[in-house]
Amino acid sequence: MGDTLDYDEAEARQEEAIYRTPAAAARRERVRDLLAPEPGDTVLSVGCGPGFEPAEIGWAVGNEGHVHGIDRSEPMLELARERCAPLPQVTLSQGDADGLPVADESVDGAVAVQVFEYLETVASAVSELNRVLQPGGSAVVCDADFASLVWRSPDPERMAHVLDAFDDHCPHPRLGSRLAPVLREGGLAVNQVEPNAIVNTSLDDTFAAHLMAFIEDYVAEHEVLGPTAAQAWADDLREQAAHGETFFSFTQYCYLVHKPA
Repeated sequence: MGDTLDYDEAEARQEEAIYRTPAAAARRERVRDLLAPEPGDTVLSVGCGPGFEPAEIGWAVGNEGHVHGIDRSEPMLELARERCAPLPQVTLSQGDADGLPVADESVDGAVAVQVFEYLETVASAVSELNRVLQPGGSAVVCDADFASLVWRSPDPERMAHVLDAFDDHCPHPRLGSRLAPVLREGGLAVNQVEPNAIVNTSLDDTFAAHLMAFIEDYVAEHEVLGPTAAQAWADDLREQAAHGETFFSFTQYCYLVHKPA
C-alpha cells in the first residue's frame, strides 16, 4: 500500500468496512463521551476518514454548532461527503494533521483517533492541535501500542514474525503508551488516559477480521516475509476460527487533554 494514510478508492472502501464494525462504533462513542461536545460547539475531526466521526459529532453539536473534518486522502473524503451530506453543520477539507487548514484558537474541541502514530513528526501535529484549540478547549487523542496486541495462534513463532514485520506499517507503533510527554511538551495538559480494548472471539465481520486482511496484504508485500508467509499466517487464523478458537485483543489509549486558559 505504501503510505498507510494514502488510499485509493478500493483501499478506502476496505478501511470503511472497519469503521462499520461494532468495535469501531463503540470506540467512537467512547471518544465522544470523553470529549462531551455540547450543542453549538465547534469541533475539529482530524483524520476524519470515511466520515462516521464528523457525522456523529455533527448530531451532538446540532445545527448551531460546526464540525470540520480533515483528511489527507481524497478517496476517504469522497466517502465522508456522501455520509455527511444531510448535515449542513459539517464541512470537510483536505489537509494534514501537521498543517491544519484551520484558524488559530477557532475550535472548542478536537478528536484525532489513530492518526498521530502514522505521522513522522508527532510533535508538529500536537503543536497544530494546540494552535487551533481555544484556551480551555479540549481534545481526545487516541493511539495504539501494537505491543498490546494479543492474538491466539497455532503457530506463535509465525505470529511473532508477522507482527514484527507489521510494525513497519507506521512510524510510531508504540505511541499509545508514550504519548503523554509529547502532549505536555506541546503545551497541552493531560486530564486522563483511558484504555479502549477491542476483544473479538470470531472472524465474522469483526475488527480482527478486517485487520487480518490488512496485515495479510501488507506483509505479503514485505521484503522479508513475502506472500507465502502472509497467506500461511492468515490460513492459520481462519482454520482456528473454524474451530471456534479465535481470541484477539488490542488496546488503544485515549488521552483527554485541554489547552490551559
